[in-house]
Amino acid sequence: MISKDLLYALQTRSKHMTRLLEDFSGDIKKYSEEEGWLVVAETMEVVKKLAPTQAKYTHIIKAINRAWLVYSEQSPLNAHRLYDAVIKTLAETTWTSAEQAQVAYQLLYAFHDNHLHLPGSNKYLHLALRRHSPFILDLIKNIVAYSTQTLFTMPVKPHTGIGADAIEILLEIYYYHLGIDQADDLRADASGLLFALVQANPDFGNIMTLALLEHAPERSTILSQLIDFYLINDVHKNREGMFYNIMLDLVDNSGSSFIYDDLDKITRQLEVFAKKWTASQFDAFAQYAFFYRLSTDEDRRLLLKKSKKVMRLLKMIVDSGHAGTHIDALRALHQVMGTQATDQAMPSNGRHQFKDLNFKLLVIQELMYVQEKLLPRFDVHEFIRQHTDREIMIEKEGYDVIPEVLAYFENLLIPPSLLAQVDKLAFDGGNKIYHQIFPYWDGECDTFDVTFAEDIKLVPHLKRMSSMPTRFIELHGVALSKKSIELSYHP
Repeated sequence: MISKDLLYALQTRSKHMTRLLEDFSGDIKKYSEEEGWLVVAETMEVVKKLAPTQAKYTHIIKAINRAWLVYSEQSPLNAHRLYDAVIKTLAETTWTSAEQAQVAYQLLYAFHDNHLHLPGSNKYLHLALRRHSPFILDLIKNIVAYSTQTLFTMPVKPHTGIGADAIEILLEIYYYHLGIDQADDLRADASGLLFALVQANPDFGNIMTLALLEHAPERSTILSQLIDFYLINDVHKNREGMFYNIMLDLVDNSGSSFIYDDLDKITRQLEVFAKKWTASQFDAFAQYAFFYRLSTDEDRRLLLKKSKKVMRLLKMIVDSGHAGTHIDALRALHQVMGTQATDQAMPSNGRHQFKDLNFKLLVIQELMYVQEKLLPRFDVHEFIRQHTDREIMIEKEGYDVIPEVLAYFENLLIPPSLLAQVDKLAFDGGNKIYHQIFPYWDGECDTFDVTFAEDIKLVPHLKRMSSMPTRFIELHGVALSKKSIELSYHP
């Protein structure tokens, strides 16, 4: 049974309301569906009437959002019931009525987020969203006419009170109420509205609305249209809306940018749009594409040398026939490509120094990352930046061993003078060296397990080996103890 204290707190907006709502969320399984709904219904009234200027407004809304999502997580029926109540209010709203629009805005603001779990982890919200998505998309189309008009008298920062605020909230539902790789077709449907929304309000959009485009079948076309529209309408001058983030990701080859994945398609389509660009617009494009994420000529040269896609984009700019500060700088860089110094030199002569590469990695961990005597200190991100034999996309490839990084350490020769300074080795999942080779290693597999003990002769002053794999100690523990080397098991 719902406590009288909670109901009283909700009805009176007492200072204990947030704490009691948190208790409700933590004990949700104690309550029947109807008891849970009673709390949801009461909190909806709170949301509608609570002014955003109220002290601790954000804390209260977070607690209410968690209560709603906990309730909806109990069954598909609960999730649908929550959505039904919200949608009913939105459907009855006259958006040109300041009072009604403010109530709808406050309800949306509390509803759209996910303060319970990581976005999308609720079990049943996606089912309710699928059912109501056609209404939400139609509602967005209706509100777009008010995209630049003030509808809400008391917006929550950073909102400014215009119709676009409500549209962004509605689109963010497709982020917060869906799981990873769950209902991507709904995200694709929502992303199809983006170009029209930007046309209505060039400042519209944020990182989350841009992320919807990842799931659009024609995303390269939409992205090309957006870039062209932003340039022609001088939106780039204020870096508002989604323009800056699109351009920031255009040459991001870390593996996390779907925009970079489509760069060849985007370039081909921009070649058509660019025929009508002025020199100023072309130079602005060159600036944002090549001089924001890439801060130096060295960064630009290294990326151009390994990425055919980025080189094609550069060629579009330098062959345009236009002149400008950034176009001219890129043209000069292109002219000297291939005449500059060679890139990073890989170490050599160390391949056969150790029999067990994983034992060698323990030694390098101690000398390079603990004692900091084996220099230069290796950094995988800097290595990838300088590596031009191929593109290494760490966000995609970092969930396994990166062969080139492993080869670097395999070929690294460790001077005997440094080997003599090793008196302890530690096998630990948090060792920095492992996360250079296998950036997102979780420490759960045997990738770096040491097998052989023969290499111990290379570190003559070794006294202790800690957290070693059980199998290693079973095989070599007795022999190493006779050499006065202290061993401990991996916990």
